[in-house]
Amino acid sequence: MAGHLELVETPDGGFRILVLDGSDELMGLSKRFSSLDEAVDGVAAMREVAGTGLLRTGSPERYAVLMIEEPVTDPALAAQGIQTKPKVVGNDI
Repeated sequence: MAGHLELVETPDGGFRILVLDGSDELMGLSKRFSSLDEAVDGVAAMREVAGTGLLRTGSPERYAVLMIEEPVTDPALAAQGIQTKPKVVGNDI
């Protein structure tokens, strides 16, 4: 089975989109959306990027900035036992 997107409500009343593979392994996590309508728009944007977006390599500096802006473990997912600690992969795609 192919993967899927899952919309989850966070403890603070926001929403996030999980990207899960066919084995229910977490592959990606969206930013926090403050409303359900924003999250639904986020799903549409994510589908567009996934379907047509180009793959670019990023720098370790870019990665570091993104990790500063977003906590490593989201409390909304920690309660479900899902860790969002990112896995670093090489830039040789």
